[in-house]
Amino acid sequence: MKKVMLGVLLAGLMCTAEGLANVGKPFVVEKYATNQVLQKGQYDEGLAAKCQNGTFVGRRQGDVCVWKGIPYAKQPVGANRFRKATDPEKSKQVYGAYHFGKSNMQGADEHELSSLYEQGDDILCLNIWSNVNGGKKKPVLVFIHGGGWVSGGTCDPLYNGFNFAHNNPDVMLVTITYRTGMLGQINLSSFPDGKDFKGSVNNGLFDQLQALRWIKKNIAACGGDPKNVTISGESAGGGSVSMLCILPEARKYFQKAIPMSGGVNQAATLESTKALPEALKRDFGCQTVAELQQVPFEKLREWWINGGQDYYHHCVADENFSADPFARWERGDTKNIVVMQGHTSNEFAYYRTALLDMDVLYDGICEDVFCKVREDANPAAGRALSAYVEELKKLGYFGRDIYRQFANDFTLAICNTYQASEHAKNGGTGYSYTFDASYDGPQAKLGAAHGVDCFYFFGNFDGKCGLGTPEEVELSLKMQKMIANFCKTGNPSIEGYEWPVYDNSTRYKMIFDVGEKLRVEKNPEGGRVEAALNLMKKSPKVRYVDRVASHFPAVEAKYPGTIAEFMRRAMELEKKR
Repeated sequence: MKKVMLGVLLAGLMCTAEGLANVGKPFVVEKYATNQVLQKGQYDEGLAAKCQNGTFVGRRQGDVCVWKGIPYAKQPVGANRFRKATDPEKSKQVYGAYHFGKSNMQGADEHELSSLYEQGDDILCLNIWSNVNGGKKKPVLVFIHGGGWVSGGTCDPLYNGFNFAHNNPDVMLVTITYRTGMLGQINLSSFPDGKDFKGSVNNGLFDQLQALRWIKKNIAACGGDPKNVTISGESAGGGSVSMLCILPEARKYFQKAIPMSGGVNQAATLESTKALPEALKRDFGCQTVAELQQVPFEKLREWWINGGQDYYHHCVADENFSADPFARWERGDTKNIVVMQGHTSNEFAYYRTALLDMDVLYDGICEDVFCKVREDANPAAGRALSAYVEELKKLGYFGRDIYRQFANDFTLAICNTYQASEHAKNGGTGYSYTFDASYDGPQAKLGAAHGVDCFYFFGNFDGKCGLGTPEEVELSLKMQKMIANFCKTGNPSIEGYEWPVYDNSTRYKMIFDVGEKLRVEKNPEGGRVEAALNLMKKSPKVRYVDRVASHFPAVEAKYPGTIAEFMRRAMELEKKR
């Protein structure tokens, strides 16, 4: 099977909803085009926003004004490749803001729709949706897309902000593109000129920081309030939000945060970053960063999608975040931010689709996730793990279901609850939720799997993806209203639904479900969550997650032939495409 397909399927553990929810769906990515310089008389001045790096002209879509592809930084091309993002050049030119900027380097895959768009180095752009109603100085909601730190992009129709802005005229929505994969996270310190690229291991995060800096300086020109900014994101976007909350420089630019299905457990170690630069040196013969900067983008992309992704990693726990990002949440660095965070109820089931519904492979991975923690456990962690398993047994989990629930908790779910617990312990105001709604589609058997909440967040049903039953649309509208109220006031409660502040005695959670099931529950996970949080404290191993593909060797050793069968099925699927 082509390596590119394995890379697309399994490059990262923290993926977004596209691979699951766009299966067989008619979402379509718009055709790429560049934004052009405009002359006076060629545009509606009422749709022009005068920013420091130019005046950008949006388009009116019904009651929503949309600006697409606004550059928020100097583009990381040529001598700027691998460098931290900085302010764009000032300009008095007028530009059309009609088209999305390019997508980041990634393999083409019809289930990751942003990958089908034009790709390049010059991707640092943002998009804005604002209702023409609702007045000036609107609260600003910034959304950071997911994609496992290796894929994704804002051009994906899932992230179209029109419905959110139409339904919530008094909140402005912004989406940002940032560097992922090799361009977003690479350790260049082993190169002789690598000292000039300090921080390159977290370029993607620093891109997001630069976008927030641009918003602070320019969003008022579009009608937004730079003093009332909420950052949000799902999966790798949720991990990004969780990391930005502990970055002192970033906290200057937002007041509220919504990490969705993503926490600081996504951070990789510096040790894991060493293989990628060595592979580049070997395969391209580049001995300096300057030489690597001269490799054409398309050659780098070809290398990346045909094996380079084997060396990829997530964002990195370095000196900017401390060797243990958990410690920053534990000591109260986030206490002045109002946080609303949570997860879906069946996160890890997402991978049943990526693994072609091969239960032996899926269950083998879940078992190996558990075994790696058990084998690495110190005595205190061993006792905590046993206590967690006993709590699962009380709830009726046995055999493979214990492994499945463990993988669900410790890869995607429990970290947000852990962060909520530490945030509350230190006096921070926060709200917690579990998203328990599935959707009316072919993967409904997976329940509320990873990423399904994005459809409700953006309200992008429209009949385009087989979703949008009356009950689902109703839940989406309520969820959006809660998010909008959180952006405006710091409190997500709406009429008829009081959402209590999270604390460590009651552990109140909002349970998002369709129909009349939207509700608040007191400590809905009972003793299981207490045991899981204790294990998180006792075992360093469960604080960091590995890629799904990293478990393949253990699965093959225990169930010979499984990986070969997976590759055979994947090749058959590739032929059908």
